[in-house]
Formats: sequence, structure tokens, C-alpha cells
Amino acid sequence: MADQPGTDSRDEIYLLILHYGLLRLREAARAGLSAYCEVEADHLHNLPSLVGERNEHRHTYYFEKERTLYLERVDRSVPDIGYTLSRYDELWTQLADLRSDAT
Repeated sequence: MADQPGTDSRDEIYLLILHYGLLRLREAARAGLSAYCEVEADHLHNLPSLVGERNEHRHTYYFEKERTLYLERVDRSVPDIGYTLSRYDELWTQLADLRSDAT
């Protein structure tokens, strides 16, 4: 993985997104927010396969398509969603910075 700049950092970012998302998913499930859980789980389910992934097209697809779809679908009226979205936004900004560094 050393031949791809930022790969280790990108993996760490994906793991942090997964961490925050799973915590949020647990809280939402306890609160009975099944519609939110579905959207959050749909967002998170491919992240483990991106860790260590060398195919840049998959990373681009996550960033441009899956992330965007999540933002379109997520219910912003869910309690405390602002915290989760702000954590994601910080991590997505870091991913964007790594993407621009690679080009």
C-alpha cells in the first residue's frame, strides 16, 4: 500500500466514518428509528470493502455517488443527526483533500 499516497490515511478515515456511523446506528435502533437505520446502514455497508482497496474508481464512486445519495436521503429531523453529519463532513473533507493530493 505504500505505493499509493494517502492510502493508510484514507483507510483510517473510512474506519472512523464506520465507527461514528455504527454508534449512530445503535442509538437510532434503540430509539426505534428504523427508516433512519436503513439509510445509515445503506451508507455504511460498503465501507469495509474500501479499506485497503486499490481500485480508485471504487473510492471515487463512494465519494461522488454513495456519499451524495446518503446526504439526499438522510432525515435531518432525527435527533442529534447534526453531530453525526458534522463528524462525517470533517472526514469527507479529509478524503477530498487526499483525492486532490493524488491528482
